[in-house]
Amino acid sequence: MKNYDKIRPFLPPELTDFVQQIVCGHDDLEIHVSKPRFSKWGDFRRLNGHCIISLNSNLNPYQFLITLLHEFAHYAVFKKYGKGPKPHGKEWKLEFGQILLDLIQTNKLPFDLSQAIYKFAANPRAAVTTDLHLKEVLERYTRNNPVRSLTISNLDEGDKFIFNGRIFERLEKRRKLIKCRDIKKNKFYLFQPDTIVKKI
Repeated sequence: MKNYDKIRPFLPPELTDFVQQIVCGHDDLEIHVSKPRFSKWGDFRRLNGHCIISLNSNLNPYQFLITLLHEFAHYAVFKKYGKGPKPHGKEWKLEFGQILLDLIQTNKLPFDLSQAIYKFAANPRAAVTTDLHLKEVLERYTRNNPVRSLTISNLDEGDKFIFNGRIFERLEKRRKLIKCRDIKKNKFYLFQPDTIVKKI
């Protein structure tokens, strides 16, 4: 696996050895840290014979960890079964669920997070953010946000906010995502409701 040293600083220090045991030793796997994206925390894709995981740089250490394990489960399923299984089908649920149970057994997670992950692992969802309890617990560990971070879901339509140095206007909700307008470029984007922003 390439680039492990680059992701190490984004992980909880006490769990770097656990992650290293899981992701290292896979020559066809690359892991990259990317700029914050509006609609996802991370992804897994295959390109020219390589498997690539990318993770947002603005995640707190535990969000980064869970997202990495989520995407690694996609890689593991692909290696075992090829392209056949559905992206978040039963094979992925079993793989991700077992990885999360192994994580809990390290006894290195905060108690509240360990309990939330244990419940989530019984039937993992496609997005961590759809499990409101786990999402809330993860937010407690956001640096410089000891109480509660301001997210797009907390804003009203028409509110202005700053994300990644750009100014946006919050518009209507589209199913699970929220439509927003980049004011300077006058372009529209879909954001995850739990994206952390600064209101103007």
